[in-house]
Amino acid sequence: MFGAFRFTNPLSGGLLWKTPWRLSRFQKTRQRRRLRAVDSVVATIDAALAKQGQTLTALETWKETMPTEAEMLPKDKYTIFDRKEKRYRKGIHKLPKWTRVSQRLNPLDTKRPNVGVAGKNSALHIVQSSREEADANESAWDPMGGLPRRLGDFVQYCNSSFRLL
Repeated sequence: MFGAFRFTNPLSGGLLWKTPWRLSRFQKTRQRRRLRAVDSVVATIDAALAKQGQTLTALETWKETMPTEAEMLPKDKYTIFDRKEKRYRKGIHKLPKWTRVSQRLNPLDTKRPNVGVAGKNSALHIVQSSREEADANESAWDPMGGLPRRLGDFVQYCNSSFRLL
């Protein structure tokens, strides 16, 4: 009753961190605003580089693979893929640092042809075409060459290069 093990509300209520299972409409609004802010940063950088006559390969890769906020389905805006979940989706707010990391692609999305795994502009297609181009030049695929060896490395490279928020 008294002392170190006294009965308090957090101790009596079960879990200490109660995260709701879905986003509120205000959280969804802020998420859409963050996605649009990233899109505007990419557009601004692209316009500034185009004005100087330059391009950036990482920026071109982002524009080819990542959908804009208007192109994204609500399922992709507010949930992320998780193989441990029952229906393979969980709320984006359950991801640590979800306001800072860009999670725009579902790895198993094959319904949208321009973004999916089998799509023309997908990361898999880019890696395969890069490997075909690099077959003539074997040194391009060494670990110090900078090009990724696997699709997972490529996706990790893109995610680490584009943490804009």
